[in-house]
Amino acid sequence: MEQQNTAQWPAALQAALTEYQSVRSTFEAARDAADRITADIQKHNAAADAAEAEAQQVREEAAKLMRSATTTPNDLRELKAKERAAYSMAEDYRAIIAEFKQADEDATLNVGMSKREEGMEYTCLLTTYANTLMQEAAAFVAPLCRAIEVQKRAYESEVSPAGKAHWEHFHKSATDAALARMFDVIRAGFSTFEFDRASDAVLQAAQRPAGLSRFKTMSVATKHYRETLRRPAAERNAA
Repeated sequence: MEQQNTAQWPAALQAALTEYQSVRSTFEAARDAADRITADIQKHNAAADAAEAEAQQVREEAAKLMRSATTTPNDLRELKAKERAAYSMAEDYRAIIAEFKQADEDATLNVGMSKREEGMEYTCLLTTYANTLMQEAAAFVAPLCRAIEVQKRAYESEVSPAGKAHWEHFHKSATDAALARMFDVIRAGFSTFEFDRASDAVLQAAQRPAGLSRFKTMSVATKHYRETLRRPAAERNAA
């Protein structure tokens, strides 16, 4: 099969490749969106932790100053104000994180559904490609058929009233025996065959996207189930 010029590929194969590349792009976009939200959550978690650590440090400092007779009320008020501000900032960050977690759940669901579509379309592409190659391989069957026919006749000539030929113990007919021998020849050749994916234009054009293993596959049923679980909470918030 000519692989360098995609315009020469069968229409069905071109269509399958185009469709796969489309769903692959959809997955990549969903993956990147999910990664951005995850990064935002990590960033805000770090900021909230830092604010809480600052508040705790100020609280401990204030506790020490309260034990000192030289500490003025104004000094304590300033520290307490700083402590409250740090805790307030941490709470604000936590509130933002809660909002992000909802978006993160949606993004994870979206990328999981996109992963499912990517896998289905990749399987479809491989099936179409295999069918194309098998159809093209039919053009090279004639020499094999000739060898099978001659082998069949050779087996038939071994038949004798004196007893069964060796092949008759394993096969119902000389044709079956000849086909079995050809299969052994093909299997032996295939065992030493080295497939060079890098030189396969179709598979190179259909490279799997990075990050597939990081996400679980999600179905439409999963999405519906999660939306059903959310509905009561949303209704309570709206009331």
